[in-house]
Amino acid sequence: RMSVNLEFPTTEGLKSLAPNKTRNTILSPMKLIRNGINNDRHDIVPYNRSGRKFVPAGQSTQMVIGASGENDYQIINVSEALYKNYGLKRVFYSAFVNVNNDSTLPSALNGPPLLREHRLYQADWLMRFYGFKAQDILSEARPDFNVLVDPKCDWALRHLEYFPVEINRADYYSLLKVPGIGVNLAKRIIAARRSSRLDFADLKRIGVVLKRAIYFITCNGIMMYKNIRIEENYIVRNILDSSVRRVTGDDVTY
Repeated sequence: RMSVNLEFPTTEGLKSLAPNKTRNTILSPMKLIRNGINNDRHDIVPYNRSGRKFVPAGQSTQMVIGASGENDYQIINVSEALYKNYGLKRVFYSAFVNVNNDSTLPSALNGPPLLREHRLYQADWLMRFYGFKAQDILSEARPDFNVLVDPKCDWALRHLEYFPVEINRADYYSLLKVPGIGVNLAKRIIAARRSSRLDFADLKRIGVVLKRAIYFITCNGIMMYKNIRIEENYIVRNILDSSVRRVTGDDVTY
């Protein structure tokens, strides 16, 4: 794998904190690597089991998060463009650490923005494997993550019109939108319901994270608990409360 580090998501960030670098000097070698990979891929002969020889693990890049003023929506839009236009394998996000307490850099009183970094990785995963676009996850009107919940759950809470999803009828991509159901679990659900109709006990055995999923799904037309309401504040409160009770060891009731 080869990596050409973007350093900062925007040109303004580069000018301010890495003035010896320009967008062009970073993107030009990215383009060369992309073209080299594409050319090598076209030259692969059928019997070459090792695959391509030029940068076989692809290229990647890294962005520092929290040192410059970009919002989360700007960052994931840049990542989306890099995946689309330069064929990147991975974008890595690095939470800013103020090592030398330079006055031109943000204060380090609250430490590095590790939770923000984590949410960016989760959003990146949604774009690469779940079919989400940057504009699905955030928007100019809502440009930053709700750090209290993961990005997919946050998306679901803002699009409650798509829920509840019926487990025994929903297609693969509809299942992927449900918090608590990932790529492998969606495949398991589709495979399992070929032989029988699934209920909540079946979903638990399969591995679905019901503490999040139950607000967004039905089995055979009914929700897991009669008093569940499909309302954003209600769902957030219960998800966060269940997390607290899990940590403290208290039982969770609905």
